[in-house]
Amino acid sequence: MDGGKEQHRSVDASLLRAVVDQFVERSMHPTADIRQFEPLALGLIDNIDSETVARVALPLCFHPETPSSIFARLFDKGGAAAALAFQFTPNFRQRDMMVTAERGPTPFAAAIARRRDLVRETMTALASRNEVEVLRALAGNLSAHLDAASRRALVMAARDDLTLARTLLDRDDLDLDPEPLFLAANRLERRAIVLHACRQILASGATETHCRANADFVAKLEGAAQRQDRGAMATLLSEALECRKDRARAVVADRLGEAFALALNAIGIPLESAARILWAEPHRSATIARSLVGLTRSTPQRAAARIVSAVTGAARSERENSRRATREEAGAPTWRRAAAPQPVARPSRKLDQSA
Repeated sequence: MDGGKEQHRSVDASLLRAVVDQFVERSMHPTADIRQFEPLALGLIDNIDSETVARVALPLCFHPETPSSIFARLFDKGGAAAALAFQFTPNFRQRDMMVTAERGPTPFAAAIARRRDLVRETMTALASRNEVEVLRALAGNLSAHLDAASRRALVMAARDDLTLARTLLDRDDLDLDPEPLFLAANRLERRAIVLHACRQILASGATETHCRANADFVAKLEGAAQRQDRGAMATLLSEALECRKDRARAVVADRLGEAFALALNAIGIPLESAARILWAEPHRSATIARSLVGLTRSTPQRAAARIVSAVTGAARSERENSRRATREEAGAPTWRRAAAPQPVARPSRKLDQSA
C-alpha cells in the first residue's frame, strides 16, 4: 500500500515538473491556457510533499503570470513550500513580514530575509535573531540596504560563523567594521585590516605602551606549543585575553596563523618566545613562519590588541563596541571612511605592565 502511494506521488511530482516547465517556457499565455494550468497544478501540489513541491514550483515564482492561487496553496502546504511562498509572494503585507521576522519559524524567517522588499524594521528584527540560517540569508540579500544596527548585529554574529563573515566581506556595498571578520578574510584583506589598525593607532596620537606576559605564563604557552596541545594553548589565550574559549580556540586554529601571531603580540609574549611558538607548528612552512614572526615584530601592540579584541569579543571590548555603536547611530564615520580609533585592550591580571 505504502509503495503504491509513493509511486503515485513520484508520478505526480514528475507530472507537475513537466507542467511547470511547459508553463514557464513562455513569458505570456492566453487566458484559456492559464485557466487550464491553474487547477491542474493545484491538484498536483495537493498530492506531493512540501519539499518536493518547493523544488518543482520554484520556477513559477519568477514567472509574471503565475496565478496567485498557486502561492496561496504553497502557504497551505506549510514547510518548505510555505517558506518559498513567503519569499516570493508579490505584495506580501509588511505587517505579516514583520510578525514572521520576529516570531516565525526559522525557515519562514530566512525566506523573508531573502525578499527584495524589506523595510528597516523587518531587517532589524531579522538581524536580532541569533539563527545562522536567517542571518546568512539576510547578509546574502544584495537588495537589502542594511542600516547601522543590522550591520552591527551581523558583524558581531559573524565572529562565530566564518560563512556569514565571508558573505559580509564579499559585499562591497556596505560600510562595516571588518576587524571582527579577520578570521574569514583573505591575505590581502587581512593586510588592509592590519594597515588600517596601525594608521588609526598612529592617528590617535596615543603613546605606545607595552604589556609583557610574565615568565611563568610564557613558559606554559611555549610548552603547550611544543607539545602541539592546541587545547592548552586556547585555554591560556582565553585566560590572558579574558574571552570565550571557543573564540580563543578559533584564533589558535587560524588557517593562516596571522590571528594567532597578533594575539601573541597583544598579550605581550616576547618576540623570541613568539618566534619559537610560531615555528612549533609542524605543518607551517619556514616561509610562513618567518612571515608571521615579521608580522608580530612590525605591528604596534595597540594595533594588534585592537584587532584581537574585535575578533574575540572580550568582555573589556564589548563596552567599547557599545560606545562605538552609539557614535555610529549619531553619524560617526565607519571603517571604510575614517573610523574613530579604539583604545588598546588592557592586559589581563595574569600579565605584568612595563613601560
